Amino acid sequence: MKNYFIFSSLIILILSFFSCSRVSEEELWKQSQTFIEEGKHKEAIEKLKQLIKDYPKSEKAPDAQFYIASIYNNDLHDYKNAIKEYRNLVDMFPENLNAPKALFLIGFIYNNQLNQLEKAKAAYEEFLEKYPNHELAQSAQIEIQTLGKSPEELIPPEIVAKEEKQSKKK
Repeated sequence: MKNYFIFSSLIILILSFFSCSRVSEEELWKQSQTFIEEGKHKEAIEKLKQLIKDYPKSEKAPDAQFYIASIYNNDLHDYKNAIKEYRNLVDMFPENLNAPKALFLIGFIYNNQLNQLEKAKAAYEEFLEKYPNHELAQSAQIEIQTLGKSPEELIPPEIVAKEEKQSKKK
């Protein structure tokens, strides 16, 4: 009986130590925002990933996931990781308001940054299948129609001729 008491006391002590050392969700969020403001993108990503790991059911978890992907995309220009993290958002939080935008951005990155047109088309088609009434649906359709075309190919010749005429007059 004495051993049981010592063992259970030790377990309680260990559990209370670990629960006290855990950083709060709000603190992780604040730290990540501070790192973002300071331009410390990798440190911000670490804090955001920790928030998602420690608090996966948190209201902030989907926003943290979107931030991670956005940092890779916009700040680090690491497009492969951006795609991976946007995909994580779509898979982990499909009902989140940013999930459609994340899926659209996967197609956009494949098209405009990586020039992987088949993957871009697949992402846009998946977007249209999952979110046919989303405000970006028309943009996804246009992106599919214009995949691989240069801006010159998209502008009607009569507009190009008109603009050239006007520039010569100046």
